[in-house]
Amino acid sequence: MRAYLYIACVAVLLLPLACAKEKPKVRVENRRAELIDVQLKRQQGSTINFNDVGGGATTGFVEVDRATYELDVKVEGLSTDATTFFTAEEDKQYGVVVPKTTPPSVRIEMR
Repeated sequence: MRAYLYIACVAVLLLPLACAKEKPKVRVENRRAELIDVQLKRQQGSTINFNDVGGGATTGFVEVDRATYELDVKVEGLSTDATTFFTAEEDKQYGVVVPKTTPPSVRIEMR
């Protein structure tokens, strides 16, 4: 009987931890040869910058707030920027992919 009571208490204590929501995470994958800079802009709040992402490089994941973001990509040596919008949701990971296209483009892949 004691064992059942112990297991029930442990389960009640651990249940909130198992149900906790994780913040969204974002990383940048540069499939171009040039350096790129990526900005994630919220309507309110700070801007998240991924600067000088090298050709063929992928950054690590960075936690972001749950929100809608404007995403701007600047490619070194080009005057045309790529822009898109996406909404980051809890428990999700997003890859910002900058493919080798002319003009520059960007897409979001959910992982």
